[in-house]
Amino acid sequence: MQMQAKATIRGAKKFKGQMDDGKQIDSGKLFVEVILKESDNAFGMCTEPMKCKDSTVVDSIKHLTFPFIAELDIEMVSGSKGMEQTVLAVKPVQAIREQAPAKG
Repeated sequence: MQMQAKATIRGAKKFKGQMDDGKQIDSGKLFVEVILKESDNAFGMCTEPMKCKDSTVVDSIKHLTFPFIAELDIEMVSGSKGMEQTVLAVKPVQAIREQAPAKG
């Protein structure tokens, strides 16, 4: 199943190359802002990694200034560890200008 979601992208990383054992890897991850489930010990926001189909997804956004809001094309499939979400494409929607923390 495929779906679209809007998310704040805070970072990304990729790897394309060969491991020491000869295995070829082509992967990417986006670090997406999510709300922490509030409790006495947790509040605010954090980032969670989202797997990309390959490094080209990260290559498509590496020239942008982070963070930014984007529409994500996501594929959801059932795997051996439950539902897996994979980002197929990123469409930037809006830049985010963050203010530096106030000096105290």
